[in-house]
Amino acid sequence: MNPRPVTFAMAVHCHQPVGNFGFVFEEAYAKCYEPFLSALERHPRIRMSLHYSGPLLDWITDERPDFLKRLQERVRAGQIELLSSGYYEPILPVIPDADQRGQIRQMDERLRKLTGQPAAGLWLTERVWEPQLAAILQEAGIRYTVLDSSQLESARPWIAPESQVQDSEFWDLVDCFQTEHQGAGLTIFPASVRLRYWVPFQPPERTLDFLRSLKNRQQALITFADDGEKFGFWPGTHRWVFEQGWLDRFFTLLEQEEEWLATATLGEALKAHAPKQLVYVPASSYQEMMSWSAGSFRNFFLKYPESGAMQQRMLRVSGRLANLESDLGKLKPAAARKAAKPQGPADRIASARQSLYAGQCNCAYWHGVFGGLYLSHLRRAVHRNLIDAEAAVDEAEALLKRRIRPAVDSFESDLDGDGLPEWELRGSEAHLTVDPAEDGAITAWDIPKAGLNLLDTLHRHHEPYHDHLRGKKWRPSGTPGDQATQWNEPALQQEQALVYDRKRRLAFQDFALSELPDLSAAVNGTWRDRLVRETGSFQSEPAKAPAHRVLLVRQQGQGQLRKEITMQAAGSRIRCAYAVTDPETRCIALEFNFALRDPRYLQVPGCVESASSFELLEENAGITLSVKVDPPARLFHVPIETVSESEGGLERTYQGLSLLWCWQLPENRPWTATLDWRVSLLNK
Repeated sequence: MNPRPVTFAMAVHCHQPVGNFGFVFEEAYAKCYEPFLSALERHPRIRMSLHYSGPLLDWITDERPDFLKRLQERVRAGQIELLSSGYYEPILPVIPDADQRGQIRQMDERLRKLTGQPAAGLWLTERVWEPQLAAILQEAGIRYTVLDSSQLESARPWIAPESQVQDSEFWDLVDCFQTEHQGAGLTIFPASVRLRYWVPFQPPERTLDFLRSLKNRQQALITFADDGEKFGFWPGTHRWVFEQGWLDRFFTLLEQEEEWLATATLGEALKAHAPKQLVYVPASSYQEMMSWSAGSFRNFFLKYPESGAMQQRMLRVSGRLANLESDLGKLKPAAARKAAKPQGPADRIASARQSLYAGQCNCAYWHGVFGGLYLSHLRRAVHRNLIDAEAAVDEAEALLKRRIRPAVDSFESDLDGDGLPEWELRGSEAHLTVDPAEDGAITAWDIPKAGLNLLDTLHRHHEPYHDHLRGKKWRPSGTPGDQATQWNEPALQQEQALVYDRKRRLAFQDFALSELPDLSAAVNGTWRDRLVRETGSFQSEPAKAPAHRVLLVRQQGQGQLRKEITMQAAGSRIRCAYAVTDPETRCIALEFNFALRDPRYLQVPGCVESASSFELLEENAGITLSVKVDPPARLFHVPIETVSESEGGLERTYQGLSLLWCWQLPENRPWTATLDWRVSLLNK
């Protein structure tokens, strides 16, 4: 590549998350990925780096294999460089180091098969950077990556003035830089925030004018890097990017200025422009992500406890899998050959590893302006993959250690990283997690054969944009089974929709009330104003035979509250028994929140005055959940909806069903209630 006064390096990233709907892949391909590649084919002198995530490559391979052939032709022609990444698009710093290396290795193997060569550059998911990544990436064979220029601002006083471009709006960097961690080096391309905002939302001539302004600098290198979906898939962009010809006009303008301007892949740019100097970049991401996460991506695990629970589950599965792989590696040759046979422990370990990686896909772990965590089908996909990974680990352990698991087993350990113990009840049909410190509630209820966590709900959380909803349009969520709003709901209805929960929505949460609520209070959440005591932690007692139960006790007034959770019939039946000996407690409410989508209860709340049984059915999940209650209770069934913002506007989304069982207690004598739950799998 002959150096020219200005080198314009471009990198475009394309991704669809694990668990996204097929029609979304189809629409993104038709509106964005295919026409973008077609534009590159029409402009063969335009050079850039492209990145396609593993889930998207898998879909393209299955559904549009000819696209890969066209991509290979562009790579062979030297027009395109394909970037690596973690295969399932994880946030690298928040997954274990071994998984970081494994995910990059898997993507590298995929790209070698596609292009015949390894990738030297990496697309860093959401540009979430932590300094130790320099060593991880170098070990994985990565030489360079892209960060936002804003992430280098802390080094601004030490960056050479000739590398900086400052005007009234933006601060840019016109070089690439080197960083290191414990001697392991990595080149960083600082992507222009200015160009991220302008392309493709400003006339292409404006970008050309900015590039032209760099001609008086000696060998300037400027980088643009951003999501490919903004070129056609974001709302309204397909019309002006393709139908109105924005992209063709942009590429044509770049081609017309070849005398002084060279477009380049990141790899080509690095050959022509050595790193300018050493910089150190703190833990960071792009500006918007830093705002959403209050300065650190890890804060999402605190802001949204549902995300934190998925993260801790992922880490537990990863740790168990790493230990199992270590045990497998210690086998003597004869035993290792036997373990490697089909359906042997090595086979199950490989299956677990793949499911674990898929469960690390980042999108469902956070929320900014994009749906992410608020999209229940993405959370469900994470749980499904982690449950499948855990089941494969269980099978591998049994095969490797020749251990027969009991029908039901129980464990006590710290499962959520808070330093306090939780209980697990594990059977072949269900796994329960019970947290004495979190109101003595059931925090997870897995059905392994369905790959489903029944408690995969989301509490209603205040978001900053909720303060600016008045007068804005709402749109349907577009998610099958979700409750969608009407267009232009009156402001009063909008405000009524903004109901917030004080805590995470779980199962077997208990509340002492001054009086029984009515349906309006149940819907609006005002029934919690009738609390006569705060919920709190329980003490767990040693379980007597049978061992597959958890006993929880909390002192209350002149008596105590007692919970007993028992797993029966290998997990298909769960008994929740509750006892009160405090004579001052007059009303009790027990709340269970489930992620099942029964069409009968998705939209309309209701009340049953004396309910002794209830049933939920979700055909898509293949599950029926039923319960028998003694004594009968006043039952409120209320759909829980969240209000979130996305690229297309505001949307209200179904997150789960709240079942609130309420009783008026007799005076001055102990009281007990039992709820016998049963899970049935359809067509099983």
